[in-house]
Amino acid sequence: MSKAPAAAGDTLVKTAHDPAVLVRARDLTVDFKVPVRGALRPARLRAVSGVDLDILRGEILGVVGESGCGKSTTGRAVLQLIRPSAGSVTFDGVELTTQRGGRLRAMRRRMQMIFQDPFASLNPRMSIGELIEEPLLVHSGGSAGERRARALETMDKVGISRQWHGRYPHELSGGQRQRVGIARALVSSPEFIVADEPVSALDVSIQAQIVNLLESLQEDLGLTMMFIAHDLAVVRHLCDRIAVMYLGTVVEVADCESLYTRPRHPYTQALLSAVPIPDPDVEREREQRILTGDVPSPLNPPTGCRFRTRCWKAQDVCAVTPPVLADAGAGHQVACHFPEDPGPADPGSPVKPTTATSANQ
Repeated sequence: MSKAPAAAGDTLVKTAHDPAVLVRARDLTVDFKVPVRGALRPARLRAVSGVDLDILRGEILGVVGESGCGKSTTGRAVLQLIRPSAGSVTFDGVELTTQRGGRLRAMRRRMQMIFQDPFASLNPRMSIGELIEEPLLVHSGGSAGERRARALETMDKVGISRQWHGRYPHELSGGQRQRVGIARALVSSPEFIVADEPVSALDVSIQAQIVNLLESLQEDLGLTMMFIAHDLAVVRHLCDRIAVMYLGTVVEVADCESLYTRPRHPYTQALLSAVPIPDPDVEREREQRILTGDVPSPLNPPTGCRFRTRCWKAQDVCAVTPPVLADAGAGHQVACHFPEDPGPADPGSPVKPTTATSANQ
């Protein structure tokens, strides 16, 4: 298929970079202005605060955390669907935050997004074929026949019957609509996909089908993926590495097995202790770590460590100095002044959080 011609002056310039890293974010920050009753000026809400992430070629990086922690905003900022307030995002060595117009459009052909809600993300006035072919009109050009052939080929890949080509979204189930959303993301042959909670709006019976589809597509096409989710069981099944977010910051990054069996950050320990274990004997023996208090408002986050107001290990330094994401060995990074000693752990066994001796600050 012929590609749309690039505009004059749209040449992309690469900088020196680690070839193993496809996407790199440094000090990524996203602010929103929100109205405040009685105030003359809107307040600043920092949804993402100084996030550092490396996404390696061919891997699936899971991003997890509570609702409102900044997962989806981070994904959209990486794709430049939301412009960052500060920081850097590079894709294959190209700085994205400085790109505009045709240059950014050329990069977006290589980066696509699968949205959370298949009921809201598809235009009800467009047929399934038109929806899948639309990215080709924007990024690749080609004749109507070429676009149709490419759309039908992509429908085959995601398990959509070709007879649906002329149907409309309201005629499909939720799982079928999400397959259409996946086809839209794949049709332009991207290298990187952000999947923003792609199964959370679906019935439980359909979720496994979509997760298995994403896994097989990633393996067959060699995709790099950022998988945003709150279901820790799904993330463990699908992802190679996991980044844990809390109140706009990344608090821990590790490979999947290491994070689930040897969590270093207190917040990660609390998240994992809430995941049920099928074995009732193991479930009874492990210690439950229940967080107290509410998540602080991002309009007025705590000083120092943002988790300290709910942390059982917090000490005076936590209120003064924000912890930085530091290497803890074996590819494990943690942002905590008092990280948990990993110790030995059997693969798949729960790790009991240690009891803290210090009070919350």
